[in-house]
Amino acid sequence: MGSDVKQHGSIWLARLCLLLGAGAVLLALVGAIGAGQDWWGKLDGISFVTAAVVVALVGLVFSLIVLLLYRKKGTAIRNLTLIGLVCSLAYLGFIGYWINVARSVPQIHDITTNLDNPPEFRVLKLRPDDFADVPGRGEAKYAGMDAMERWKLLHRGAYGDIRTVTLALPVDKVVSLAEEVARDRGWEIAQASPEEGRLEAVDTVSLFRFKDDVVVRVQPGPGGTTSQVDVRSVSRVGRSDLGVNAKRIRGFLKDLQAAASN
Repeated sequence: MGSDVKQHGSIWLARLCLLLGAGAVLLALVGAIGAGQDWWGKLDGISFVTAAVVVALVGLVFSLIVLLLYRKKGTAIRNLTLIGLVCSLAYLGFIGYWINVARSVPQIHDITTNLDNPPEFRVLKLRPDDFADVPGRGEAKYAGMDAMERWKLLHRGAYGDIRTVTLALPVDKVVSLAEEVARDRGWEIAQASPEEGRLEAVDTVSLFRFKDDVVVRVQPGPGGTTSQVDVRSVSRVGRSDLGVNAKRIRGFLKDLQAAASN
């Protein structure tokens, strides 16, 4: 094998395959961690991830070529190339999964249990461009609809199960339970007011440390013996939330209902 490696410069090609595959993963991690640590902006971090896709694609193609041409030149060449190939494929598979997730949900980032009367933020600030880029503008099937109407239509189609929850507890007790659940889920509490029936919090997710704002509104139900709970979760960055806000609301309400039943 040693003579083969010396005779052929293909060992360097194999090392390049490894460098491209592993480098793509490393580049994406650096971008995500750097954005999470505020070394650069979130969108800059996403640019790293996008650039890593290009590197992985080049690594994939290059690895296949090297395997085809030099697979019989020694086990070292083959193994290095295979490792690079696996790294490239793994990263591209990971990105492919999230692309599939993105395609399965509408490109909106403001999710709530009450579309007709969404809870309003008072302590935290709703992003100023919240409804600036709702999909459907100029499309025939959305003719005559403004951004809010398009948002409601897309929201209902994707998240029809997310609705107001009624609990057989007084408002102040529900808010106190909501605060406990929020803290258990690792949220940073911005406001908890049992008297006003309100909770506002921030949830931080992924290596990017994206911050999403959450408001919980609790109102007396009919007759005053129950409470009606509405939740709104909004991403601070990005057009699509990849379904994260809906998942958060579902999980929070499930935990809150479990806490209320104990």
